[in-house]
Amino acid sequence: MTQVDEVDSRAHGKIFRVAVAGGAWVPQSWRMQDIQAAPGMVTRPGVFSADGPDPASQALAALLPEKLPTRIVELGCGWGWLGARILEHPGVETLHMVEADADALDCARRNVTDPRALFHWADALDFSLPEPVNGVIMNPPFHEGRAADPRLGAGFIAAAARLLTGAGRLWMVANRHLPYEEPLRASFAEVAELGGDTRFKILTASGAGRGDAGRGGARSAGRSTGRSSTGRKG
Repeated sequence: MTQVDEVDSRAHGKIFRVAVAGGAWVPQSWRMQDIQAAPGMVTRPGVFSADGPDPASQALAALLPEKLPTRIVELGCGWGWLGARILEHPGVETLHMVEADADALDCARRNVTDPRALFHWADALDFSLPEPVNGVIMNPPFHEGRAADPRLGAGFIAAAARLLTGAGRLWMVANRHLPYEEPLRASFAEVAELGGDTRFKILTASGAGRGDAGRGGARSAGRSTGRSSTGRKG
């Protein structure tokens, strides 16, 4: 029998130490197994929404327009369910799937075999591409550990604005109570709610870089140089 000690329970899990004499001591039931989370799609224990598609992603997928832009980034793609739905829409030529969780991204590679999908193991908050894209789709996280932190979603919004062309568009889903309209208006000229329910809201935005923050910066620059924000002399 294997000796188990120093058991520490926290954050829905346990850490413990074992003294191993040698040999194949790990029970077969402990070995990581694939989870059939959706038809033809697998996940692994520990990834977000491992047992099935996240309801928020399902709500977002249901309200995407029929035709989507040619070049899209999905920030926080998880194990690929939403990315697979995006690729079902006409118009998509390239989908950059960005995910910081290596296990989730490995699942996404297995689940999404369409050659238009490009996978990036990266932090969405500072992800960049050589050229801007004309669409970003995302279901951003809002927890840091067990604590709700809307700043994570605000960071995703800022990242989306940096990735988009001025004519590009963002589609995102958020829990109804999260105050994302303000950071959206700071980064985008036009913000609207497409729909949702008591749990979720589906938001869209366009005019990246022309939001309240950009206009305020332009006004400040105009005052500091003695010129108007259009560049004409005052």
